[in-house]
Amino acid sequence: MELAQMRYLRAVVRTGSVTGAAQAEHVSQPSVSKQLRALERELGVPLFHRVGRRVVPTDAARALADCAGRVFDDMAATAAAVAGRAPGATAGARICATETVADHVLPSALTRLLKEWPNASIRVEMLGTDDAIGRVLADDVDFAIVALPLADSRLSVELLFEEDVLCALPLSHPWARRRAIPLREVLESADLLLSMPGHGLRTEVDVRARELDVTVQTRIELRSQQALLAMVAAGGGIALSPRIAVTGRHDIAVLPFVPGLTRQVGWAHRRGRHVPPVGMRLIELVREGPRGTIR
Repeated sequence: MELAQMRYLRAVVRTGSVTGAAQAEHVSQPSVSKQLRALERELGVPLFHRVGRRVVPTDAARALADCAGRVFDDMAATAAAVAGRAPGATAGARICATETVADHVLPSALTRLLKEWPNASIRVEMLGTDDAIGRVLADDVDFAIVALPLADSRLSVELLFEEDVLCALPLSHPWARRRAIPLREVLESADLLLSMPGHGLRTEVDVRARELDVTVQTRIELRSQQALLAMVAAGGGIALSPRIAVTGRHDIAVLPFVPGLTRQVGWAHRRGRHVPPVGMRLIELVREGPRGTIR
C-alpha cells in the first residue's frame, strides 16, 4: 500500500464520494478512482459498494480509513516534534558565540526564544572567534556567532549586525573630556590594553595598526572583554570596545574614533550542514535586536 492510496481512501470515506475526495486532495477524480482500484487489487477485497453514482465503504474500507487516520496523525505529530513545533516537543541547538555576543546579545534573544519554544534546549559555549570556527568546522556545534570578516570556503557566512567600536577610558583619564579621538593616538598609547590574538577586537586592532604603520605595544593582554573594561574602570589603561559592551556603564568614559570605527558580527555554519529550526529562529531574533545598542 502506498501513502497516496491510503490518503485517497480516507478522503472517500470522510466525504462520501470520489468527487469529494478528489476535491479535498486537490487531484483529479480519475486519479482517485485509479488508485482505489489498484488498492483493491492488491488487497484482494472490495473496498466500496457502488450504488448508482454513490460509493458506500465496506467494513474493510472503514478499518483501513481508521488506520490511515492514525498513521497520518502520527506522522504529523512526529514531524512537528522533530521540527520543535509541537506542544511539549524538545528542540535543541548547539552554538558558539564570542564574549560580547554571549553577554549582551544572546540573553534577550534566548529569553524571547523560550517564550516561543518553551522546551527548547540551547547550549551556548563562549569562545574566541578562532576557537569558535574550529568547533564549527569540526561539526561540534551547529553554528557560531562571531566577528567578521571570515575567509574560509568551507563556511557559509551571513552578516547579522554592525556596531560602533569605541575607545574606553578611565573617568580620570586626560582624554576623557574629549569629544572624539584619532585611532592612531590610541594605538600608539603606552596605556593600551589588548585582548588576546583570536579574541575580541584584536584582529581589527592588528589590521588597523598595519594600515597606519603603527607598532602596537602593550603590557597587558586579556582573554576577556569584561576583564579589560574592569581594568579600564580601575584606572589600569585604555581599550577598544564594542558599543554593546559599554552601553549603560557609568564607571568608564567612552569616545568615538575619528574617523569612525565599526565592526561586523555574523553567523557561520559549515557548508551543507543542516541548522535546526530552533537555531534558525534564534538567528532571526539576534538579527532583530536588541534595539538601541546595535548600529
